[in-house]
Amino acid sequence: MATVGLALATAIAAQPVPTADLAIVSNTASAKHAKVGDEVTFTIVATNNGPDAADFNVMWSSDQLQLVSETCDLGISPDTPACEYGTVEPGVTLTTTVVAEVLSTGSKLAIGTGCMVEQTGVINDPNPENNCADATVKIGGKR
Repeated sequence: MATVGLALATAIAAQPVPTADLAIVSNTASAKHAKVGDEVTFTIVATNNGPDAADFNVMWSSDQLQLVSETCDLGISPDTPACEYGTVEPGVTLTTTVVAEVLSTGSKLAIGTGCMVEQTGVINDPNPENNCADATVKIGGKR
């Protein structure tokens, strides 16, 4: 029995870690200026540059904006604040749309950050610097 367990553990350990360059291609806001209480739409485009398939989520966050709604590509239900896309083949591009309300935080800028996060945590990403991108909206006054 111990030999079977050792053989299984060795086989699992020998599995190669997939390599995939996950990237946020763009993160754009529907407005360059907004007032407190306005809603702004952020469009986050993500891709798997490969060479291997990868399981990933697209997440969105902000300190100056309140999430109102989120729409995931492929008809996937959002698990707010993330779209859990699962296994994505190389070359596939996915779009996540976020609607957020500008909050009164005292800041003159609202920054919405979109990031790709590995679902399984076992991906070799050769370029992690392109996994997040910001979109900025200037805040001015109240509506």
